[in-house]
Amino acid sequence: MKIEDFCKKLEGELAALGAGEERLSLAVQSLRKAFRVKPDEISILSLDDEKQVLVFVWPAKLAKSGFIPLSSSSSLAARTARDKKGFANNRFASVHHSSIFESVRLGPESDPPPLPIQKILSAPLLSSDKVSGVVQVCRKGTNTADAGEDFSQTQLTALTQIAQILARTL
Repeated sequence: MKIEDFCKKLEGELAALGAGEERLSLAVQSLRKAFRVKPDEISILSLDDEKQVLVFVWPAKLAKSGFIPLSSSSSLAARTARDKKGFANNRFASVHHSSIFESVRLGPESDPPPLPIQKILSAPLLSSDKVSGVVQVCRKGTNTADAGEDFSQTQLTALTQIAQILARTL
């Protein structure tokens, strides 16, 4: 399916749902399918304009784990929001970045420890030149090879287009 068709379908489906959890759940499921990733490889953050911080909306467990100051120089999410542009990095684990949220166990305590992010796409939720948050898709693994295929520039472009839909509908 072409990205334009995917976005049109997603926007229609999101608009048909009530606001809140249903829309968020559909957005995450759609991103998982589009980028062939696991639920814990998607994050959606909302910008609190007043406090100038990004707060996690997805994964829900991270919503209670803190926030990311927009001024953070080591956060890709903050940089994405500040610069109002998307980023792709297929060597993310080797770059200095805020990794505190990567260590939060999202599943039951019996699950193995979380794997580090190896590759990542990051796009601003942007509507009418106003940022309302950030969406990120990543691939986790013990190393870059274990994490799977590299993200492409085409995939970053696709995520940027999807992010515009999410900015209007979430």
